[in-house]
Amino acid sequence: MTASKKDSKPQKNSRTKKDIEETIYDTTEALQNKAEQTYDVLLDRLKYERDGLERELRHEYRNARRYVRAHPEQGLGIAFMAGLVLGALLTRSGK
Repeated sequence: MTASKKDSKPQKNSRTKKDIEETIYDTTEALQNKAEQTYDVLLDRLKYERDGLERELRHEYRNARRYVRAHPEQGLGIAFMAGLVLGALLTRSGK
């Protein structure tokens, strides 16, 4: 009787170890699949947002060009003032 108890215990431990390994493998695989799905969803969302920002930027660029063509002297004045401010900021940061 003692011999059969000793023999059954290593088999039980071996089976338990195998079950644990299978559970870890299955869990790891499920987590990897979920991570890949989440990555794909985020990538699609970022592409959608990028496209929206590009459209908005093109629209604003066209509006700015139209404004400068319609009011060239004001466009030059704004550019001159922006250059002065930028120059002052760069001069101060250099000291």
